[in-house]
Amino acid sequence: MKLKIELDRKSDTPLHRQLYDQMTGLILSGALEPGARIPASRTLAGALSISRPTVIACLEQLVQEGYIETRPNAGSFVSSNLRQETLKRSAQKPNRGKTPQVADYELSTYGRFIQKEASAMQFGEEAEISFYCWRPALDQFPLTEWARVLARHTRASTVDMLDADYDPQGRLDLREALAQLVKRFRQVSCHPDQIFPVMGLDQGLDIVSRLHLDQGSGVVLEEPGFFPAAFEACGAQLFPVPVDADGLCIKSLPDKRGRGRFDLAYVTPAHQFPSGAVMPLARRLEFLQWASDCGTLVLEDDYDSEYQYSGQPIPALMSLDREQRVIYLGTLNQIMFPSLGFGYLIVPPRLVPLYRGARKLAGAQFSPQFQSALAEFINDGHLDRHVKRLRALYRSRRDFLIAALEKRFGDKVEIGGSQRGVFVSVTFSLGLSDDEIIERAFKAGVALTSAREFYKRRKPSGQFILGFGSLTEKEIEKGVRKLASALLSA
Repeated sequence: MKLKIELDRKSDTPLHRQLYDQMTGLILSGALEPGARIPASRTLAGALSISRPTVIACLEQLVQEGYIETRPNAGSFVSSNLRQETLKRSAQKPNRGKTPQVADYELSTYGRFIQKEASAMQFGEEAEISFYCWRPALDQFPLTEWARVLARHTRASTVDMLDADYDPQGRLDLREALAQLVKRFRQVSCHPDQIFPVMGLDQGLDIVSRLHLDQGSGVVLEEPGFFPAAFEACGAQLFPVPVDADGLCIKSLPDKRGRGRFDLAYVTPAHQFPSGAVMPLARRLEFLQWASDCGTLVLEDDYDSEYQYSGQPIPALMSLDREQRVIYLGTLNQIMFPSLGFGYLIVPPRLVPLYRGARKLAGAQFSPQFQSALAEFINDGHLDRHVKRLRALYRSRRDFLIAALEKRFGDKVEIGGSQRGVFVSVTFSLGLSDDEIIERAFKAGVALTSAREFYKRRKPSGQFILGFGSLTEKEIEKGVRKLASALLSA
């Protein structure tokens, strides 16, 4: 049998791979039927003007994968286990003009939610100046010190470290360093065994959601605020509670005697996002009492509280917890750099065994070398010094941004927020819709984030979140000037 095979010697694909691809194509298309004889390796090599070892390598691969079979003293044949009707079905092409048939499958509640979220995602061009609140001052990061520490731990790796036992909680030296860090910054006293490093805040949110939420679970959140997709993906119902100048409004919390149950409360008490409010002590204690009365677990998201411009950062909500009710979620991405992808959970002692099991199922940890390097970076004071420098820098940039906005917009802008963080909340009174403001700003080369996406119910107009962490004073001045020109013109 003469096979229709053409090999391209100018191609980057090796000849044995080209031969393999065409042979499998002939078999799957039905051109070579089950039981059909395959030419001998010597014959095939001569017909194609290639070496016999090349042909043999291809035929051996086809035997291993079940395309062909060899029979003693008879040669090679297309596998008799293949069914002709199955091959014909796989080779069928959809009729022109008709929608091709696709696999029929069902999605879970989680899958349907993710599918809906994915379809809503939008990606656009990057503006010349972006007032985004998630970007720190990367040019200020002590990259030389970090690279030196990381390289030292990489060079010092031993064979034992390359095959280290997997611990779902990560290395002890890193957890000890984190325990000291949260004690200094947030007055949280915890044992290293309570700390679980995770691959960023999203993985931490996902683990908490899977462990504590089911279809119909109730989650109390701040409005405006961040609404983690992981909660709804688990089938939970969200109960947004309004925020005022002191954070979450206690009087607006659902009554424990009301309908439904509240399995989780997700809050940002140290620096509410996006209003910038700080929850005072009296309200924190009231909130913990409400959680106790309702039997609700509290998830405290502490994403940037290190950046308080005067005095020491206020204690975390977890430091006031006496019932082992608060889970603390922290990150180093905003302090160091976003691509670090590092977060950590601190859980009450009674939940440690549960979270060890969940963290193991969630996937692998960071490499041992990375964890040890991060521990040394913290222990040697590099991180503390970096945070101290950034506090002064961010205060200066915040004051500069506020002054520039007031100068350009006057009484047409209202500025909120507290003396902390890397963003300010502003409200424009311009008689323009949010879409018009965003469009005009973008045409002028400035990117803005509307606060409306952080509301579930009542969506205000004219409220925006302006981040300044990654912008120099020169860039801030240029951005505000372009913004004023675009928005204040007739």
